[in-house]
Amino acid sequence: MFLNKRFLVFILLILQACSEAPIAPKLTIREQLVVDTMKAKGLVAEFEKLAQFEKSSSVEKYLTSVARQIVREEDGLKEENVVVRIHQDSRKEWKKTFSFPGLMISIPKSFLSQVNFENELAALISLQLALIENRELARTLEKNSNPVILGEQSVFRFSSSAWESTIELGTKMMYAAGYDPRGMVSLLQKHSGYFQDSFVIDAKKDFDFFIKQAQKAKNNFMPSLQPIVRSNDFLRMKKDLKGSS
Repeated sequence: MFLNKRFLVFILLILQACSEAPIAPKLTIREQLVVDTMKAKGLVAEFEKLAQFEKSSSVEKYLTSVARQIVREEDGLKEENVVVRIHQDSRKEWKKTFSFPGLMISIPKSFLSQVNFENELAALISLQLALIENRELARTLEKNSNPVILGEQSVFRFSSSAWESTIELGTKMMYAAGYDPRGMVSLLQKHSGYFQDSFVIDAKKDFDFFIKQAQKAKNNFMPSLQPIVRSNDFLRMKKDLKGSS
């Protein structure tokens, strides 16, 4: 009798296991990007309608080359075709950088006019690439059937925890690409105005907290012998940008 009960339990366990749906295999970063890109297509189209883009092929070419240098060193992104654009930001709500799965980044023109070090620019681009790899926008879109691009309800406002991991990954990415990681710290210190509308600050973490996070992330890496701080290509970009104004 005891053996019969054990046998019945064994059969029930087998039947239960067979009835459960198999667990879907986890997607690779590249596979997930394909899915996220499709989901964000409508948002990209809406953004392109709202934004006023600056036409400067030489500057966009340089910015895209920086982004591609960074993604080449990141396994999950190195096969992606990243593009960087420039949007006008005379209105306050446009003074921020936008990034989309499918690897499109749009940088405000005034930031490019103000930034004087290439490692700060590389830090900005690395942050956006890290946001994409970490799926911050993609996860927000999964919860939001009517996404808003600008304002208090913008889907481009991310949580404190999201920015913590983004700063860490972004610093790693720029360092791997040869840029001086101190640029992440100085980016947040000197250009905080371009981030205030991107952070959902909670009561325990003000903006200084994120600067400290950048300092902590920077300290994880040994100083490079010849880190990129300000190249001739960067100086040429600044000159071309001034000429296009």
